[in-house]
Amino acid sequence: MNTNATVFVVKKNTNFYCNTATYTAVCSLATMNNITCHTFESGLQLVTEKISSVKTVAVNWSVRSGVATNEHDGDSVLLSELVQRGARDLTAKQHNDALELLGAKRQVECGIEFFRVSGVMLGKKVETVLPLLGDYLMNATLPEEDLAACKSLCMQSIQSLADNPARQVSIALGEHHHSSPYNRSTYGDPASIESASIRRLRSVYGSFTPDGSVLIVVGDIEHDKIVSVVEQIANCWDGASRIDPLEEPPDRGVHWIKQETSQSHIAIAFDAPNANEDGELQESIAISIFGGATSGRLFTQVRQRRSLCYSVSAHYASSKNRSTLRIHAGTTPQRADETVSVCLDQLNELRMGITRDEFDRAVLRMKSRTVMRGESTPSRASMLWIDHHSTGKPKTLNDRLCEIDSVTYESVNGWLEARVFDQGTLVTLGPLQITVDNDLFCRGASCH
Repeated sequence: MNTNATVFVVKKNTNFYCNTATYTAVCSLATMNNITCHTFESGLQLVTEKISSVKTVAVNWSVRSGVATNEHDGDSVLLSELVQRGARDLTAKQHNDALELLGAKRQVECGIEFFRVSGVMLGKKVETVLPLLGDYLMNATLPEEDLAACKSLCMQSIQSLADNPARQVSIALGEHHHSSPYNRSTYGDPASIESASIRRLRSVYGSFTPDGSVLIVVGDIEHDKIVSVVEQIANCWDGASRIDPLEEPPDRGVHWIKQETSQSHIAIAFDAPNANEDGELQESIAISIFGGATSGRLFTQVRQRRSLCYSVSAHYASSKNRSTLRIHAGTTPQRADETVSVCLDQLNELRMGITRDEFDRAVLRMKSRTVMRGESTPSRASMLWIDHHSTGKPKTLNDRLCEIDSVTYESVNGWLEARVFDQGTLVTLGPLQITVDNDLFCRGASCH
């Protein structure tokens, strides 16, 4: 077989309607297993993937210092702004200019469990850019004179939620469905943000340690060179292991946020299989059929046939410990009760099984999305980070495609037949309270 011709097929043939064996063989040639892992003495974990066909390199570097680790909810959110205000002997402008002169794009963000720095650059610049990105985690000056401006930015983000009720109900769903402190939002608590002192923030920044930190580098790179660069960057970076925070039981059930709006926003959550558990792929395929596309059952039954809402969707959010099935809908207050009822009816009907056509379309969408994301180095870095954190095993594109191929139509229906949706959470936002004639949201939780 002509290798160049095969690679040409991968790049040009975008309809993906080849048979499974050919599809997997072609993608296997295009993405070889070039993933290498290394753990430094400090506990920092490095994962690299060499992709010779790309010109860019993507970096994804995280430390276990998200909002769930904060004593004061929001300290790490403030730090995501403050660490960008200068590092080492460089001012914020000088540090930013250095990155821009190298053509590097970067992002600093705070999540629930992790504080993350990511970037994308040309491959030949990675050895120069990596130290500048590492400065955010290890060498930020945290100037006290910039704290007020950082507080203002964080408060503006919180205040902007007043104009985004769909986002409000989504945040409230997480607050009620997950156990504390993993139910926090990534905006932080206003009172904690206002009360933050530079001394408190510097103490939190001191808890950014290499233990549990993960660095992903993807592109046309050499693993040994990246190891050498990281050793120089982090040779003095140390710190004690972080203790996981104690969890408190979630406040599930039915919750209403009264707000005089012309629409009602609905958010529903149920527990789902975690990333390293049986049924993850079956759940992913089933929920894709249920509400992951305009051809999905929710869109067809709730929006098109009954005209109950202007938007409706469902997705399976897989994670290491807190995976969920989430349903979101926007409708009028007068139709909110019926919208919830039909969504739950469709979810119950899903347990009766899917058709062969639905299965084939969902698998095709999943494969297409996997390959498309594989052509972007930032997407590949994100996928590798998720794999490493959730399962401890970074997967190649071909690994993922083979996993999808291993799922059968019969196994998805078998999974759905045994699937139990229990102890759910319903949050609505609008002028009218929804009446729910269903005990799914009261089992094992208080109803309000």
